[in-house]
Amino acid sequence: MTNILNVTQPFIGQEGNLNRVKPQNPNDGIDMIRQITNPSKVTRPHDQNVYQDRQANHYSKHLESNFDKFLQTMRNAPGLTETYTEIFFSKMGNVVNSGISENFTQEIAKYMELIKMSDAELLDMLKGQQGQNLKFSGPFFDLLRQLVNSNVTNDLKISILDFLRKYDSMTSSDHIFNNILASLKNISARIPQSVNTQLNELIAQLSSNEWMGNNSKNLEALKNEIIPFLSRYIAITKDLGVVRNLIASLTLNVARYESGTKDSFMQSLRALTSYSEIGNLLQGVGAEELAARFMASGKNEGNPLVDQLINIIAKGMNSEAGYQNKAVFHNLVSSVLINESVYMPLLHYMLPANVNGTMFFSELWIDPNAEGEKGQKDEEGRAIKLLIKFDIRGVGFFETIILAQNGKVDMELYYPEKYASKELEIKDAMTQIMAQNSLSFRSLLMARCETPKSISEVFPKIYERRNAINVII
Repeated sequence: MTNILNVTQPFIGQEGNLNRVKPQNPNDGIDMIRQITNPSKVTRPHDQNVYQDRQANHYSKHLESNFDKFLQTMRNAPGLTETYTEIFFSKMGNVVNSGISENFTQEIAKYMELIKMSDAELLDMLKGQQGQNLKFSGPFFDLLRQLVNSNVTNDLKISILDFLRKYDSMTSSDHIFNNILASLKNISARIPQSVNTQLNELIAQLSSNEWMGNNSKNLEALKNEIIPFLSRYIAITKDLGVVRNLIASLTLNVARYESGTKDSFMQSLRALTSYSEIGNLLQGVGAEELAARFMASGKNEGNPLVDQLINIIAKGMNSEAGYQNKAVFHNLVSSVLINESVYMPLLHYMLPANVNGTMFFSELWIDPNAEGEKGQKDEEGRAIKLLIKFDIRGVGFFETIILAQNGKVDMELYYPEKYASKELEIKDAMTQIMAQNSLSFRSLLMARCETPKSISEVFPKIYERRNAINVII
């Protein structure tokens, strides 16, 4: 057997150097000092990656900010229009006829009845979404914007911001309460049964009928019973995992829920109207009357169409439409959430409808403060930029980009390839539509739709927040 511990043959090419001692150069140290890098002679960046130990799959935290992650998710997320039509135009028949879940087919059938509407009902649905997206709209909020941007005192600006925060909390109290219930249910599912029985009894005390600041009973139960109960649970069990994170999210929602109480809102509104800059413009309208108007306009009656779509998505993600379709519903959720991100500076609308027997799905992205022709904003009036995608069942996918300013319109219209021979006919029809609405084309570009455009490609202003503070949590 070969003795692998006894090296008997030197490496090739080094036979004469094995026993030779390398003489020491007395100038080695001096040469090292003399070889200091001269920054003025650097001709290319250093090849070494200074963040090499912080790359993905290492233990260090990622250097990407939350905004960078948003951009990455937006690039990778599937298009909502394409995902929706895949479910309801292509897969719908297979799902209904397969008999996977009778309950799911009933939900689909109910949804298909809800999207049947007339032209007027379609317009009402669009206006309803606009009202939900523009919570801070109206003459009073326009006045507040002018004051914030003017040379008013800091005390008034602080009072305005405090009022806006409490108004947002009060009008969102129903949504906040649902988040609180969801957190409590998730906590209950992750703690021992001997404990979650007591927690469920406390949760049962909460009422979903309290709305628009009338949440004193729920707050009393949350602050005096539920949160102390969970605090004692953490102190005894030392549960520092998912439950503790859920409790932290719960307390944040409770704090926001409390800031939206009617008493807190009225106190902020009275303080705001006490300033002469605002009180003089209200023309005798008191805080109580103004609050009543806010209550009437801020109440959200809900949207049966949206609620039914949410039910379908939830059942689809629970594999009731078949395990093979679960990923499609997951993509649908991801697409919806990315458009509702706090980093998205655009208004987003969805229009699923069946008008006069024609089923289609459309998405709209609107920038109400876009730059107009040659970058002009205020000189020629406000510019509005839109990206509209719509897929008509049996017709095809269309895409249009519109920039409207002072009655002039720049439009890019992309149509399915099969309609290339009807381009002139489409152009004449679009010109007539513009004329009927007192608009005229400044430019019109028409081409076949080869690849759907990304949102960031049409609205490069999305990247502007790169210059702001980037944080990671």
